[in-house]
Amino acid sequence: MAITAKYLIVDGVKVCCETNNGPAQKGTIVCLGSAGRDSRQFHGIMDELKEQFEVVAFDMPGHGKSWPLKGNRVISEYHEYGDFIIKVVTELGIINPIYIGCALGGNTVFYIAQRQPVRAIVSMAGGDYTPNVDQSVIDMLNYPYSNVQYSHYDFTESLIGSAASPENKAFILWGVCSECGVVKAADYGGVFNGFDVRAGMRDITCPTLILRGEQDWTAIEDKLKTMMESLISSPKVVYKVLAGLGHYSPQESPLLVAGVISEFISNR
Repeated sequence: MAITAKYLIVDGVKVCCETNNGPAQKGTIVCLGSAGRDSRQFHGIMDELKEQFEVVAFDMPGHGKSWPLKGNRVISEYHEYGDFIIKVVTELGIINPIYIGCALGGNTVFYIAQRQPVRAIVSMAGGDYTPNVDQSVIDMLNYPYSNVQYSHYDFTESLIGSAASPENKAFILWGVCSECGVVKAADYGGVFNGFDVRAGMRDITCPTLILRGEQDWTAIEDKLKTMMESLISSPKVVYKVLAGLGHYSPQESPLLVAGVISEFISNR
């Protein structure tokens, strides 16, 4: 089975969507990427799960191969970001999706699960409240002569775990070189830094898997514990620490992460 792509028109935006063409009978997994990145972040997961699940990933407006919003605008607020995802999934005709997300995507799964029925959610390096990025960092992502490709490279490298293969590490770093500064600044400065869904965590009623890379220095155990305690309506909350992995776990070890996700869905 091969990964194939097509374009959809959503709110007047040409959105590039990819699928692994896997069997939808066992469920459809929708992948949500980290700040600034595109659907290639989940190609490894899509390959590993191609015999088990249909797996879909798409580029948000201005990301990867998708067009920006009218007037070359990008989304800079988390409600609009999450609502756009729901519109794409609705346009794709996916019923009762399983959402998995990394970093910014790991945040957004909580927003979506508070607003529509979902089968399950998986949050990797995500949170319910993330005003974590210093404004000076955001300013340098889209600034003349000091853009994201340079200012964010070392930061990204520090987030990759030691268990990542040289090839996987290299492609994660290539992702920095592929990013658009306008998009990354909006993702970090507005969507991520403004993200706060703590009040609605009690409304999440689906099984929830929370994955933390052991070497992800941005993941704070106390905050994750508090977040998990707020999931009082979730019938099942599972927390796993992934040895040797960092912030980009689905790219660092697709085989390991796909196995954990598959087991969680099968035993939910």
